[in-house]
Amino acid sequence: MRDTKKTRKTLWATLVALALVGGAAPACAGTADGPPGETTVSAPVTAPAEIPTVQDDGSFFSLPDGGDLRGLAPGAPVKQRTVPASMEEFDAPLQVTQVQYRTTDSLGDPSAAVTSVIHPPASVEPSGGTVMYASFYDSMRPEDGPSRVLAGNVTEGGAVVLAELAFVAPLLAAGHTVVMPDIQGEREIFAAGPEYGQIILDGLRAAHRTPGADVPSDAPTALVGYSGGSIGAGWAAILAESYAPDVAEGIVGVAQGGTMVRPEHNLAYAGEGSGWSGVVGMAMVGLTRAYGVDMDPYLTDTGRQVFADMDRVAIGDASDAYEHLRWDEIIRPEYPDPDSIPEVRRLLDDTNMGLRDTPPFPQLLVQAGGGTAEDTPPHPVLGDGDGVMLLGDTRTLARKYCEDGTDVDYREIPTGGHAMAGAAWATQMVPWVNARVAGETPTSTCGQIPEGNPLV
Repeated sequence: MRDTKKTRKTLWATLVALALVGGAAPACAGTADGPPGETTVSAPVTAPAEIPTVQDDGSFFSLPDGGDLRGLAPGAPVKQRTVPASMEEFDAPLQVTQVQYRTTDSLGDPSAAVTSVIHPPASVEPSGGTVMYASFYDSMRPEDGPSRVLAGNVTEGGAVVLAELAFVAPLLAAGHTVVMPDIQGEREIFAAGPEYGQIILDGLRAAHRTPGADVPSDAPTALVGYSGGSIGAGWAAILAESYAPDVAEGIVGVAQGGTMVRPEHNLAYAGEGSGWSGVVGMAMVGLTRAYGVDMDPYLTDTGRQVFADMDRVAIGDASDAYEHLRWDEIIRPEYPDPDSIPEVRRLLDDTNMGLRDTPPFPQLLVQAGGGTAEDTPPHPVLGDGDGVMLLGDTRTLARKYCEDGTDVDYREIPTGGHAMAGAAWATQMVPWVNARVAGETPTSTCGQIPEGNPLV
């Protein structure tokens, strides 16, 4: 791998962009005792009559036996605990209820995940709303996830979560309860949108079914995420009616920005720039791992090295790792494109938002251009993007949603690139979410959205 100075510069630029929101910088988090709760869950959900309270980190994050999970329905709580988290915007530490629960992976098998319910400060009038905030921690190491960071276990890869709390603080100040799941689960995956979505939906179910979390199942709920978080928020919206209709009933809006719509387009676009080409490799490792695809028979020697480099990394490790990363550099010549490897074609189709049914929930979609600011040139066919996500793909997704009757407020940021656009998205997201929770009529720019790239 190359020198990491530019990686550090990119990471710090992202953190500065986040700080522009004017949010809070968290102090240390510790542990606090929380009473065990009892839950009564209606059929067909199976859950323990009493949810065990487990305070110790090692025991709380230890994974249940697969056989035990098979006896539970998706969203069933397994363990709970309460930890305090401090933010500079609030005088007193906030209480965070953490729940380990059963969810479903990309192959349909049971797996475990953790979500954190951040309660607004006692001094704030509750809004009655719930906001699912999906973090863009983008790491294939579970120890970098938000649940560990909120509990005070801050790794280098998880440090971005601290900055993201600047996005979360205004939501808490508005009186919303914030549910923050570890969207990449415990399986060391990355970019597997449908699995992210299932983790999110089951995390909301688990929060509803844990009495100490105090998240009413009928609360108006917004799904929120930028970048990697938008993968989760967008897919949770797409899957909600089919996978978790009980959760879908409460969703009032989805605010996403920097969205990965059709992954194979992102791989072709971002792979041409030094800033994001390593993330292309990271996504290939994460996706094939999530879907159980053995890539070794198809990889060149360079490809094997990339897969070794990108194993168990966070996004800061992957950024600026390569000058560029192209299909023909990592895949053997007898497999000239994804169509020549059926397993890869299936996973790419499965993670293409454009091939799925349109969710009915109002959408805020924010997408930036100016990818040259992050060293990614415009693609000769797919056009410009923010360095990793494409304007044309997001435009087409927004137009599809409009054509199918969903209210879409689509907004473009023409320059600046992916990292700087995150701050702009956050400042627009908060009032939009507040309006949805308050029951105001959704805004729409349908009819004004430019044409984009094909998604089929």
